Amino acid sequence: MNRTLMVAKLGAVCLCLVLAAACAADEEEIAATPTATTPASPEPATPGVTDISTRGENIETLTNTVVQQVTWEDGTTYEETISDLVFRTAGKPDAGHGHRVVARWLGDTRWQVTIFMRVVDRSTEPETVTDLTGEFYYEEERDEFSAANGRALFALTGENPCPSGETQPDYCPLDKEISP
Repeated sequence: MNRTLMVAKLGAVCLCLVLAAACAADEEEIAATPTATTPASPEPATPGVTDISTRGENIETLTNTVVQQVTWEDGTTYEETISDLVFRTAGKPDAGHGHRVVARWLGDTRWQVTIFMRVVDRSTEPETVTDLTGEFYYEEERDEFSAANGRALFALTGENPCPSGETQPDYCPLDKEISP
């Protein structure tokens, strides 16, 4: 009889454990079920301070991807990205180059975009390394780039601000700031 009673008690304990586990699983499902909520208020139209860097990254991407069509003084029409047009201002189309773009917030919807470029001409002995800086302003509301230095003006308009094609920084405003 002891044995029968022991088996019955053991069966009752197992049944309680199974029921307890089932109840716990139901509570987890109830907790995981989404409840109806009122929609959050819309985000303000003006981005907050925390997403300035994200906006800057977007502007840097625009500079590298947006294609401009420019007819230069010599009559040649180029349809290239802004960074490629800046590279053309070096006058060495076959030279290797690399660049990076930095956008700096000036406030409201204005940005200053700087393209740093290094041009390596391996056709000379020793090779010639030239560092270029194209400075632009970007206006978010108009979605427009404008020139902030001579090289940027050259890239966007095709008009070389240097007399006689002279590109030495001491004699020419190509890499110097210009008034907008």
